Amino acid sequence: MSHHKTPCHCFPIMTALLIAFLVTNSRVCDAAVDENAAKSTGTTELSVAPSSHREFPEERPSWVDEAPSVTGEVHRWPVTSSRCSAESLCDEGLKVSMRAAVETYVETITGDETSSKVVTLTDDWIENRRDKSKQYLGTVKLGDELMYEAATVLVFDADDQKMIKRLWRQNQVSQRLAVLGILSGGVVSVFVGIAATLSMVTRRAEQRVSR
Repeated sequence: MSHHKTPCHCFPIMTALLIAFLVTNSRVCDAAVDENAAKSTGTTELSVAPSSHREFPEERPSWVDEAPSVTGEVHRWPVTSSRCSAESLCDEGLKVSMRAAVETYVETITGDETSSKVVTLTDDWIENRRDKSKQYLGTVKLGDELMYEAATVLVFDADDQKMIKRLWRQNQVSQRLAVLGILSGGVVSVFVGIAATLSMVTRRAEQRVSR
């Protein structure tokens, strides 16, 4: 009488269950790590304000952000200084911004992007264009850093506009006259050369006839 042993299938089943348990446990651990990292990152981002974020005080006037107006008899051009680390630096920064604004204004009303190089205006002239009723000095918060800014409005009346355009036209005329002078000088030189050549030819001809 022969006895047949039934093969045991317990070992493969237990092995599969163990592998499934390990994989599941690994996924749970990874998810927990990711969640903790996300929480940590979120806390860090919220604790540090972005450097590009700007905060202005409530008393900051609305005209600071107005667009320039170049229509009508009186033109107005708001100007703001660059951000300053101290209030004492804002005045100088505003003067630099004012000159840049005036150069842009000259190019705008003349329609010539090179006109600001020939229409030269003094610092005193620019200073006198400031609207005394539109002066501002205040703070601006960039992220966690407190900075300062200054602002004003430049005013150009009808006489200012006429003067700028007159200076620009005078320069245009001077350039054209200079070109005409060069051309005229060239033409005269050509005629003098031709005359000298003809004179020389005439003398030689006379000398041959006399011989």
